[in-house]
Amino acid sequence: MKLHSRHSRFAALALGTAIALPLGFSAQAADEKVSIAVNTMQIFSSLDPAKVTDYTGYMAVVNMYDGLTTVSPSGEVVPHLAKSWDISEDGLTYTFHLRDDVKFQDGTAVKASDLVWSIQRLIGINKGPSNLLVGLVNPDNVTAPDEATVIVKLDRQFSPFMSVTPLMVALNEKLITANAKPDDKWGEAYVGEHSSGSGPYSLVSYNRSADMVIARNPDYFGGWNKGKPIDEVRFVQTSDDATVKALAEKGELGLTSHGLGNDTYESIGKMDGYKIIQTRTAGGFVIKLNTKAYPTDDVHVRRAIAYATDYKTIQEVIYPGFDMQGPLSDAFKDAHNDGIEPGVFDLEKAKEELAKSKYAGQPITLVNSYVASLAFEAEVALMLQANLEQIGITLDIKPEPWNRIVELSSKPETTPASTQVNISPTYPSPDAMFYNQYHSKASGTWMSMEWLQNPEIDALIDKARATTDVAEQNATYKELQTKIAELQPDVWAVAPNRRYGANKCLQGYEFVPMQSWDLNFSNFHWDCSVN
Repeated sequence: MKLHSRHSRFAALALGTAIALPLGFSAQAADEKVSIAVNTMQIFSSLDPAKVTDYTGYMAVVNMYDGLTTVSPSGEVVPHLAKSWDISEDGLTYTFHLRDDVKFQDGTAVKASDLVWSIQRLIGINKGPSNLLVGLVNPDNVTAPDEATVIVKLDRQFSPFMSVTPLMVALNEKLITANAKPDDKWGEAYVGEHSSGSGPYSLVSYNRSADMVIARNPDYFGGWNKGKPIDEVRFVQTSDDATVKALAEKGELGLTSHGLGNDTYESIGKMDGYKIIQTRTAGGFVIKLNTKAYPTDDVHVRRAIAYATDYKTIQEVIYPGFDMQGPLSDAFKDAHNDGIEPGVFDLEKAKEELAKSKYAGQPITLVNSYVASLAFEAEVALMLQANLEQIGITLDIKPEPWNRIVELSSKPETTPASTQVNISPTYPSPDAMFYNQYHSKASGTWMSMEWLQNPEIDALIDKARATTDVAEQNATYKELQTKIAELQPDVWAVAPNRRYGANKCLQGYEFVPMQSWDLNFSNFHWDCSVN
């Protein structure tokens, strides 16, 4: 089946000698270098595309690497390194026809053999997004009959396969193997701290605990024809609102993170030379409940917590947004189960549910973790603490650094009973929301802190993955949502408005329904005349 035009749908800031652009910078000064500071909430724990799992990691990947495909703002999987592809009638063999004008950042040509090695490397490392391919693709069944063709043969049908191809990025095999060690055949140490791709930006410097700098690749095959490009991006890691506001007040901030407090966005939006970018998302802010740990191993306790959550206060005051109806965003319109009711704040019903639990009549202490220094998550924790106290549950609030939350999530016995996180699809398919959170094989990551491990849920996810009939697949997704909602492994608190504070000269932002793909800075440009 030919697919040429039809695509799968769906802190200190040291600017050094790079020019720190004043708010009045003129786009006419074509010889000046555009260097912006971008705030991130979390550290870049790894730069390796085979290991990343969170929004900062994917922000690095989308700027430094290119995938077989990419994703449009409408959610379509569209050509990128692959200019077209064919799918066999049985849905098991995918043949990708590559562009012939792509070069790695060191100037060498990107060949099909590099992509074959990169996909085999992803499977071999068996971390990060590899769970999408391990057990589905035998590494030996990824081949290159010539330097312009990549063939991937699946062991079984997997209907969302095209949706995960943006994560199959090209790494420079020759460069990495030259820097690999005998006990590190995939060059993980090297890739973890260097850019080894063909992407629009290359790595300048990387301080894992503080910041990262990337610079524009002038020879990027995608070109730089959208206006005056962003030459340099300096990521500054801080979740301290005061620090971010201070950067904005100095005129040194290009773009904020999307996890700041309401007051911070309002303050930045009122500053001369700044604006607020606001859009809906394809994910949500949830409280994940560990179904294998005390006291959230009891479904009635989980339901009591859900009833004790003041959704409207979260949505209207703390973290503005809209109701969620279970685990899937209504951005996935055709697969969304509109019959699931949004959460209701009702302390009497919360007490009734608690009375049905095996812990009824006992003192109950519930641990709640969130990303330390995120102001809005601290507010949610305090609000929940006050509400739960009224039904007889003591909330033990434990803010943690993000890397510590990731570490704790690797085992059910160390995963907190409840944890606040933002969740969004890592590829543009409902499967990204179901498999990564609720399938037993995906357990052990921050996305799956529910530890649901339910055979019926696994079977429904597997059924949807093996179904090529779209109507049947959507029916399965809707059944999945009903079953998951009944088990209440999460409190689906809010579908937030994603907000960024941005310099008014920064143009080109478009939301993309894939984690951090909206922050590919080759899609931005600098133009102060627009405002």
